Amino acid sequence: MSSKSTVFLLSGLSAAIISIVAPVSIAAEKKLDTVYVSATRSETATMPVATQIKVISEEEIRVSGAKLLSEVLRTQAGIQLTDSDGSGARNVTASMRGLSGANNVLVLVDGRKLNNPSLAAPALNTVSLKDVERIEIVQGSAGVLYGDQAVGGVINIITKRAAVGETDGTISATSGTDNLEDYTASVRQGFENGLSYSVSAQKRNADNYRDNNQNAYENVLGNVRYDFAKGFVFVEGQAIDDELRLPGAISNAQAAVDARVTYSPNNYGDQQTDLIRVGTGIDITEAWQFLAEYADRDEDSIAFYDDYYLVDGYSPWRSDSNLRVKNITPRVVGNIATSNGVAVVTMGYDHTDADYTTKDGFTNIAQKVEGVYAQLVYPITEKLNVSTGVRYSTVDDENFALGTAHDDKVNASELGLNYQIDPQWRLFARYADGFRFANADENGAVLPGVEFLEVQTSQSYEAGAAWAGEKASVTYSLYHMALNDEITFDSFAYANINLPDSERQGFIFEGQLQLSDEIGLRANYTYTDAELSEGVNKGNAVPYVSENTLNFAINFVPTESLIVNLESIYLGTRYLNDDDANAMEKVSALQLFNLNVIWEYKQLELAGRIKNLTNERYAGLQASWGQYPQPERNYEASITYRF
Repeated sequence: MSSKSTVFLLSGLSAAIISIVAPVSIAAEKKLDTVYVSATRSETATMPVATQIKVISEEEIRVSGAKLLSEVLRTQAGIQLTDSDGSGARNVTASMRGLSGANNVLVLVDGRKLNNPSLAAPALNTVSLKDVERIEIVQGSAGVLYGDQAVGGVINIITKRAAVGETDGTISATSGTDNLEDYTASVRQGFENGLSYSVSAQKRNADNYRDNNQNAYENVLGNVRYDFAKGFVFVEGQAIDDELRLPGAISNAQAAVDARVTYSPNNYGDQQTDLIRVGTGIDITEAWQFLAEYADRDEDSIAFYDDYYLVDGYSPWRSDSNLRVKNITPRVVGNIATSNGVAVVTMGYDHTDADYTTKDGFTNIAQKVEGVYAQLVYPITEKLNVSTGVRYSTVDDENFALGTAHDDKVNASELGLNYQIDPQWRLFARYADGFRFANADENGAVLPGVEFLEVQTSQSYEAGAAWAGEKASVTYSLYHMALNDEITFDSFAYANINLPDSERQGFIFEGQLQLSDEIGLRANYTYTDAELSEGVNKGNAVPYVSENTLNFAINFVPTESLIVNLESIYLGTRYLNDDDANAMEKVSALQLFNLNVIWEYKQLELAGRIKNLTNERYAGLQASWGQYPQPERNYEASITYRF
């Protein structure tokens, strides 16, 4: 399917959605404004903002049957995933707007960064879906509000909180292919005096698809909160034990014979993570609020690598490491009444201290990132508001093992307009800067003659339209991004480098339609044109970025107690991950289908899921040197009790 024909198809679909539902929705009362935490870093904003934000509700996650965060993200517009072991957990990296690498998309949990000051991807497995209230996906750069690493977009996971005067919880057990066992339990309670708590736990064991890919995972999370007349305080703790065997990459020829085989039968990577987070919100006046959080993540890892090095004549080696990341994020938020509505002012300071060390002394790095920022969302008229903001950020890093130190700074700005034509239609346009600092680990492995890597920067323009009615919604957006000094790892030179300038432009469509009480449809399409604009490969496509992705889901509810959900995931052809010259054969297009069935009886829920229904053979990451095969058809069954 060509990009032009796909755009035409999706345009037709969205037009159909509007024509079917418009007569009903226009007669409806004015739709309430949606609160987007990710748009202003607070829950106080009540006006639409000049960007495309998708909110995935707890109910949407439940109906899909997804058990892992990666399974939810895979079906979303503008997101492409890589998976370098097949478990769908720790080694999954999200890409937005055709940006490669682990740190070009910012992943947050209640505003706390999951991104690391190293080459490691944000550990998506630290988030259990049972704790998720909703997921907000911000398309495009968000450098002003969030700073470093928010280049392609932001994924903000919002966890559940107890409601005043209520007690609720769940107990769930899941069994599936490859000896999958997953047990979860959670309880939340809110008291009339303002005190509330939530506790949840998960234990997951699986052999997974590949040989030497066993996973033993435990996650315990607890939160205590106190709400009072002028604000709130909370404390939260989390402990995660994640033991994962690493099957490694195999050659494309090996994968054709037996995709389950491992080239590294002795390799593993175990992690223990402890997290403490405290925060407060204080009403300074009726219009102004002070918010602050402190988070401390302490992660111990043990990794063993054997077979890769035996082949090349090296000895097996074990690496014991510790990562400590501390975040402080104070800010003030003002909701100021004007003649045309409420203006929202956000001013804040972000501070991150990170230390990463290995016991063998090979790695000993520290990085400090600081930033001050301000954002204003102001209603110029009752229908038109403007968003503007600036940030100044600095970085200081030290590589004690190499005896080097480095500091840098960058400015970022944004300007956006949102025009509410009527209660259903809005138009938006935005300019935004993005940036990413090279971390000390990256600066410790560069090409000869390069002392430190340059700051990666980007300039993005986007424009779009959104329509929302009672039974349907549609969003279009077009964007163009110029990327300078992209930081990446060169597998041939075995060094971190700054790439020549590149450009990304594309189109994103999202739509949903409730045809009847029984049938609901959801679709999204993304066109991504990513190419190098300078260097020896000028004009070539950026490797491992599909031009066309298309996701579709149908939700069928024949009775009150039965829900059937079928989702389709299409990923177009793309060049191999290391094929900058665009000289090799492309990776074939991929079409996946997942089926989920839920039967409910009072507080009991039985569910069955088939993933990769048509038994496709594909890889989570594929390059000239090999690939990481993904699971073929597999099954899950679960039972859940809610109270």
